[in-house]
Amino acid sequence: MRKPMSRCPICGRPSSAENQPFCSPRCKEVDLGRWLTGVYRIPGPEAGLDDDPPPAPEAA
Repeated sequence: MRKPMSRCPICGRPSSAENQPFCSPRCKEVDLGRWLTGVYRIPGPEAGLDDDPPPAPEAA
């Protein structure tokens, strides 16, 4: 039985081995841009930058 061909999640064309799961470098960059601009998000409470304590100084 043959494995079904996977499709690019951005444009729906068949994915390529070198750009898996995308079909091209362009679709990879479109996906990255969506993550970086906040189009894609993982649900959860908003993280505050002040919630993390500063790193401890290194001992000499």
